[in-house]
Amino acid sequence: MVGMEKTRSQTIVKSGCLFIITNFLLAIFNILVGLLSNSLAIISDALHSLIDGIAGLLVIISEKLANHKKLNAKREAIERTTTILIALIIIATGIHIIVESIESLSETEAPDYSVATIIVLIASILAKYTLAFYLKKTGQRIKSKVVEASGAETLNDAWISIVVLASAIIYLIWQIDVEAYVSILIAIVIIIVGLEFIFPHISHHHHHHLESDPDHDHCGKF
Repeated sequence: MVGMEKTRSQTIVKSGCLFIITNFLLAIFNILVGLLSNSLAIISDALHSLIDGIAGLLVIISEKLANHKKLNAKREAIERTTTILIALIIIATGIHIIVESIESLSETEAPDYSVATIIVLIASILAKYTLAFYLKKTGQRIKSKVVEASGAETLNDAWISIVVLASAIIYLIWQIDVEAYVSILIAIVIIIVGLEFIFPHISHHHHHHLESDPDHDHCGKF
C-alpha cells in the first residue's frame, strides 16, 4: 500500500513538473513570437502561460517546505502566504495587461502577423490540448483531482490561444485590429484566476469539487 501511494505521489509530481515546464517553454516561445510580430495579444497569452508555470512552481515549493519536519507545524501559514503571493502576481499582471491594452488603442502601430505566426499559434494550441488530455487522463487513472484540475486549467489556456489565433486571422483577412480587446479579455481571465486563489468559492469550474479530495491541500492545481 505504501509502495502504491509512493508511485501515485511520484506520478503527481511528474505531472506537475510537466505542467510547469510546458507552460514555461510556451511562455518563452510565445513572448519571442509576440515581440517579433508586435502582437500584444500573443504576449498577453504568453504571460498567462508564464503565470501558470510560476504558480505551479510556487505551489510545489510550498508543498515541499510544508512537508519538511521542521516546518510542518507552519504548513498552513506557508500555504496561505504562497497563495497570497501567487494571487498578487497574477492580479498585478492582469492589471498591467489592461493598462497596456488601453494605451495601445490610441497607437497606430499595427501588428505584423505572418503565416509563421499562425503556425506557431496553432502549434501552441495543439501543445496545450495534448497536455490537457494527458493531465486529465492521468488524473482519472490515479484518482487525483489536482492533476485533473491542472488539465482543466490547461484546456482553458488553449481556448484563450484559440481566441488569439482568431484575432490574428481576422487581421490578416480583413485588416481589422482587435488585439487590444482580446488582450483585455485575457487580462480579465487572468485577474479572475488571481481572485480565485484568494476566494476559491468564486470559481465556477473545479474548486468546489476539490474541497473534499485528499489531494486538495493547496491551491487546486499545480
